[in-house]
Amino acid sequence: MKNILVTGAVLRKNGFELGEGKYYGGARLLRLNVENGGFEKLLSIDKVHCNYPSETPNIQFTAGCIDADVLWLPTDTEIRKYSYPCLELLSVFSHTCFNNIHSVTVRGQFLYVTSTGIDMVVVLDKNTGVIVTKYNAEGKGVWHRFSKSVDYRQMYSTRPHDCHPNYIFWIKDEPWVTRCTQEDAVSLFDVSKRIDISGPNKEISVHDGLVVNNDIYFTSVDGCIIKADIETYLVKDIIYLNKMKGFNWVRGWSRGILIDNNVIYVAFSKLRKTKNLKKLEWLGKFTQKFQILEQCSILAIDLTTKTIVNDYIVPEGMIDAIYSILPEPDA
Repeated sequence: MKNILVTGAVLRKNGFELGEGKYYGGARLLRLNVENGGFEKLLSIDKVHCNYPSETPNIQFTAGCIDADVLWLPTDTEIRKYSYPCLELLSVFSHTCFNNIHSVTVRGQFLYVTSTGIDMVVVLDKNTGVIVTKYNAEGKGVWHRFSKSVDYRQMYSTRPHDCHPNYIFWIKDEPWVTRCTQEDAVSLFDVSKRIDISGPNKEISVHDGLVVNNDIYFTSVDGCIIKADIETYLVKDIIYLNKMKGFNWVRGWSRGILIDNNVIYVAFSKLRKTKNLKKLEWLGKFTQKFQILEQCSILAIDLTTKTIVNDYIVPEGMIDAIYSILPEPDA
């Protein structure tokens, strides 16, 4: 693999002061050349229209996916379909039940969208954008807490979230979703089927889920990779990136994972202010040892030796938050 696509956003200068749902002022798509470490900006969005709040909307590309020569990129309230490599915008799908979308995943003829703000996974026909079905990520009625008559695209924030669904993956033909609040992953068909990812003594946010052969790899935002067994649903290994030689910095949230043969790439966002200080408690044990890295970064780790083989630091100002890293489609 020569190139990696990086999805994310740049912070507003006064985003923290403006509050939830207003932090990010521009969506970004970058490309990383893994051979020479160079980053280039491929796509920017700094203005949006009717599918967002009218003032200071949150503008970001969250966790996207690849479908042959199509790149699906979600924002907080839209799913955007781009051709690749020309990046022509082919379609935009948006629905009133979209709020704080964290990811989109393609499966056959369908798109699975995590509408995180209303604890829902929404399934769309990928050709028409029509909603096929919806799932509540706790297995409850989809409208048990929210209202189908409200346009949630116009709301900045619906926090606190009951489960905060993040990312969809598949075990055989069954869709599963990671849940930040419960620190687990569950089947959307039967939420009693569960992978306890973080454990009772590790309250830190889980994000991605990536299936490779018989294993599922999850990221936790404090810089760990958790590997679970696809058959038993049990955690079989935890890789502590923040304890590896060469980690070298206090880095931001770990979110975004990609595996290429025996190398695993993991992305780190830039640290930012947050009102939820519990989410930053894990930083205390590192601030005495390392300096804070004021940029995003991507680590490459050899899975056999469990060593860092490359550290790609994004030039300052290009991106402040990374949601996903994807293999570049063949041109």
